[in-house]
Amino acid sequence: MVKRLLWALLLSSPAALAATPAAQPAAAAPAPYAVPGGAGLYPVPDAPYTATYRSISLDDLVRLNLTTGTWHGSPKVQKDRAWYDAHFYDTLAARKVWRDGSSPPRYPPFQGPITWDIVPIPQAPPPPCDQPQPTGYDAESCRYVNQLFKDLAKTNPAAARLAREQVRRGRDVWFKGSFGNQDEEYLHTTRTVGKDNVWYPWLDTRERKHRFTKWGMINDPDCTEGDASTNWYDRCPDAHSSGVLGYRKYHQDVTKDASGKVTFDPATSPYRKDELQKNLRYVLGGPCVQCHVAFDPTNPPKDPNQPKWENIHATIGNQYTMQPMQYVMGTPEDSLSRQVLGVGHRVGTIDTSLVATDFQHNPGTQNNIMDFSNKRLFEESMKDPVTGKITKARTRHVLKGGEDSVGEHLALIRVYVNIGMCTEECWTPKFPKPGTFFGDKSHQQPFDIAQCAKDCEAWNYADAKMPELASFLMTGGPTYLLKARDVDGTPGSAFIDLAKVPQGRKVFARECAGCHSSKFAPDNVRADKAALERYYEGHVFGAEDYWQHEFTQAERDSPAFQAKYLAKDPQSGKLRPRQFVGKDFLGQDWLANDEPVPFNIIGTNMCRAMHDNHSAGHIWEQFASEDYRARPSPGSVPQVLNRMVPGLGGRVLGEKKIEGGSGYLRNFSLLSAWATAPFLHNNAVGELTHLKDGSIDYTVRGRVKQFEMAFDELLTSDNPKVTPHRPQKISVTDRDIKLAPREDQQGPIRLPVKKGTPVAAFTSSDPHSPLFMKCDDLVENKGHQFGVSLSKDDKLALREFLKLM
Repeated sequence: MVKRLLWALLLSSPAALAATPAAQPAAAAPAPYAVPGGAGLYPVPDAPYTATYRSISLDDLVRLNLTTGTWHGSPKVQKDRAWYDAHFYDTLAARKVWRDGSSPPRYPPFQGPITWDIVPIPQAPPPPCDQPQPTGYDAESCRYVNQLFKDLAKTNPAAARLAREQVRRGRDVWFKGSFGNQDEEYLHTTRTVGKDNVWYPWLDTRERKHRFTKWGMINDPDCTEGDASTNWYDRCPDAHSSGVLGYRKYHQDVTKDASGKVTFDPATSPYRKDELQKNLRYVLGGPCVQCHVAFDPTNPPKDPNQPKWENIHATIGNQYTMQPMQYVMGTPEDSLSRQVLGVGHRVGTIDTSLVATDFQHNPGTQNNIMDFSNKRLFEESMKDPVTGKITKARTRHVLKGGEDSVGEHLALIRVYVNIGMCTEECWTPKFPKPGTFFGDKSHQQPFDIAQCAKDCEAWNYADAKMPELASFLMTGGPTYLLKARDVDGTPGSAFIDLAKVPQGRKVFARECAGCHSSKFAPDNVRADKAALERYYEGHVFGAEDYWQHEFTQAERDSPAFQAKYLAKDPQSGKLRPRQFVGKDFLGQDWLANDEPVPFNIIGTNMCRAMHDNHSAGHIWEQFASEDYRARPSPGSVPQVLNRMVPGLGGRVLGEKKIEGGSGYLRNFSLLSAWATAPFLHNNAVGELTHLKDGSIDYTVRGRVKQFEMAFDELLTSDNPKVTPHRPQKISVTDRDIKLAPREDQQGPIRLPVKKGTPVAAFTSSDPHSPLFMKCDDLVENKGHQFGVSLSKDDKLALREFLKLM
C-alpha cells in the first residue's frame, strides 16, 4: 500500500496526467478560486494547536501491523491506479450527463435503467505548503500537516513530505469529497417530500449572521456575507463553498421550457427571487464534515456565527447540528419528514439508516473519530465482494453495533454511499418497492460492490481515495479539558477538581474499565470488581502529559510503584509510565474495548442494536464480516402488534428471536467525554444548555455543564418506581398529522395520527410487513445502570476523573 502511495505522488508529470484510460470521461478545466481571495493571499500559520493530533502515517500502520481488511480498490481502480491518483482533485465531485431521451426535469424512474453518464466536476489542486495558499482552508490544511511528523522530518525528510501529502489529500476528501451525492436529495428524496420541498432557506447569505444560533450550522470561515452581486449567496474564495462547512455547491442543470428553450442558465442568468426555493442555480453535495465538523472544544470561537479556522475541529462530531432537517426545510410542519427529523431526532443525531431504511427508529450520534490507531483490532473472516473468496483479516468495529467490520477502506466508502453517492445506479435499485408485500421487491436486496464499481464511475473516484482519507482520520486525537481555554480566557483547569481524580480513577478501574478500557481484562477478572482494581493498578487511563494527576503523591513517591509501573526513557533519561516508553501515544488507552455486548445487558433503547442492514440478504451484507453474521442470538423480544392498528395496536403476541448479527452494541470510547454530552448513542441522557441569544452553549463552561448534567442523569436509576429516577423521554408528534402507510408517502390511504403519539410508534414498523412492530421500544433514555448504586462521593470523584480524559 505504501509503495503504491509513493508511486501515486510521483504521477504529477505531464506524461502521467495524459495517461487517461479510454474508459474515463475527459475532465473539464478545474473551477478557479473565486474573487475576492484569489491565489496567494493566505499565508500558512504556524500557531500550535490546543487539540491533540497524532503523527501516524500509512507507512506506520503497515510497519506496526495495524492495517485492516482485504479490499484495496475495485478491479478498475487497481488497473487504472495511475490515472485516478493523477486526477485526485479532478474527481472529488461528480455529476450526471443525461443521454438523449432523458433529462433532469423528468427524473429517472425509481429503480429504472441507467440513462446517463457520470463525469467529474474538477476542482483546483492546492499549491505546496511552502507557498501562500488560495484560501484560508488550504492554509489551515498546511498548518495541520506541518505540525505532524516533525520527528520523522529530522531523520527522513522525504518520508515526512510523503506522509504530510497523504494526510493533506485525505483532509481534502473529508472536507470536499461529495462524489455526486447531491443526487440523493434531488432525485430520491424528492420522491417522498416532493420536488418543491427540497430547498435551503439557510443558504440565503442574509442568514449567515445566525446560522449557528438557529440551526447549529458552522459558517465557512473563509466566506463573508454576500449581496445582490453574488445573487444573495455567500462570497467565498472557493467557488464550490456554499458558505457552510459540509455543503458544497455545484451549478444546477440548465432549465428549459417544453420547447427546449433555455429559460435559466445557472452560470449566466441574472438573479431570480424564486431561484433559491427552486434550486435553479445550485445543487448541494455533502462531504463527511457535514456531520463531523464542530467547534474545537479546547478553543471555541468568541462568536459562533463568525468562527476562525483555529476554532474548527474536523472529526469530533457536531453535537449541535440539526442535520438532516437542513435538507427538507421546505416541507410542511405536519409532514412525515418534519415529525421524524425535526421532532424524533434529538439535536446532534441522525438515523444513518434513514434512506436505506431498516424500518426502525434509531437516530444516533456521529462517531467521535479520535485515536483510531489505538482502537482494538479483531481478526474476522471476510468475503471478497468480487471473487467471493473468504479469508481472515483484521478489522475495527466501527459503527455502534460493530457493523462495517470489513476494514476501514470499505467502511469509509460505504458512508459515501449512505450519504448519496451512486444513489440511482447502485443503491435505490436495492430498496424494496413501496406498496409491495410479496416477492423480491418487498424487501431489501444486498448492495453489489462489483456491480457498483462497474456501473457508477463515482464509486471508483472515491474508492481510489480511501487510503488517503484513512491517513487523515488516523491523525485525529483527543481534546483535553486541561488544554482548553474558554472564550473569556478561563482555563480548562478551573472546571475540574484535580484533588478528587485519584479516587475517581480507582472507582473507574473497578466499575467502568472492564468495558471502557482498551487494556482488555480476562473474563474472570472482569467479573470481580476488586480484581479489576488490582488489574488496572498503575495503569494510566488518560494522556501521558497528565498521568501524575491520576495517582496520589504517596503512590507516585512509592519505590514499589516506581519500580513496577515506571521506566527510564532511554533517550531523555526521565521516568515515564511503562506503557508509553517506546510507544509514546500508541500506549494511550482508548477507553473502550469495542467488545459487542447484547442489548439486554446494556438495557438502553434497543432499536439501534436491532439495526439489521448488515445481516444476510440485507442491503449492507457485503460490508460486514462473516463473524458478524455468526454472532449468537442475544435472545428474544416481545412480538408487538403494530401500534397504529386501531384498538388492538401495542398488544404482545408471542416472541421473536433476534438473529443474523444484530442485537448488540459495542462499548463506546470515553475519550473527550467531557466535551461530547449528552450521552448514550442517541444523546438522550442529559440536556443541552443555551446562551441568552437562544443558541446552544458551545463554550467550555457550557460543555462542562452539559457533561455534569448528563453524568448525573446517567448515574440515576431509570426505574420510575424509584426516587429519584430519570424522567422518561419519548419523542412525540407535536401536532395532529396524517400519514400514508408507505415509506414514500404516496398512495390514497392517509392514517390519522394524534398529537402526542410516539414517533417510534409509526417509524419502527415495516410497511412491507406491517402486522407487527419491527422494533418496539419507546423510552429513549433508559438503560446503562452501571454505577447507579455508587456513593455520592464516589460519583463525584468519578465525574472529575472523566473530565481529565
